[in-house]
Amino acid sequence: MRDRDTLTVLLVRHAEPVAPGTRGFDEFTRPLTAKGIRDAEQLREIHASTRIDAAYSSPYLRARQTIEPIAQARGLEITTIEDLRERMLSQAELPDWRTHIKHSWKDFDYAPPGGETGRIAQARIVRVLDSIASRHSSGTVILASHGNLIALALHAFMPKVDYEFWKSIPMPAVFTLTRDRDRWDLGRAPTK
Repeated sequence: MRDRDTLTVLLVRHAEPVAPGTRGFDEFTRPLTAKGIRDAEQLREIHASTRIDAAYSSPYLRARQTIEPIAQARGLEITTIEDLRERMLSQAELPDWRTHIKHSWKDFDYAPPGGETGRIAQARIVRVLDSIASRHSSGTVILASHGNLIALALHAFMPKVDYEFWKSIPMPAVFTLTRDRDRWDLGRAPTK
């Protein structure tokens, strides 16, 4: 049974989107694939008995679409939080982007030119979580975001999270964080 003074955050990695570089879409407008839409509906079913008090999303369409079925089933408005956007690895296209991500997990101060370091992105997501905790002292909220940013958030509370962990996160995935007093704890393993 959950303590009345505990805040639970369901941190959701978006479902499968159309591929990056798909003509007609950018990072903000890439929607979910048909499979991604089915998976978002499945998340709604999995969490049908979960009380959710508020819904927040990255400004990217794929994140919002992932939690829309859950929010709609409860009559919740989804609030966009700009800082839930994915980590900006580089402003330029990087053909070998995985190499740069791997390097950034070894060196949290590394970023390609114009990119965001792991340390800066991690501080950004922790600020979002702390802001959510200041808005909601208890209850359950859902936050839709992106794989690299979520892995960096989890690393802040569980330092063993690394590049390999990030690579293994499915789309979608749900992680549970709880806040009791001034401390965040990582709950159960991801669910699909």
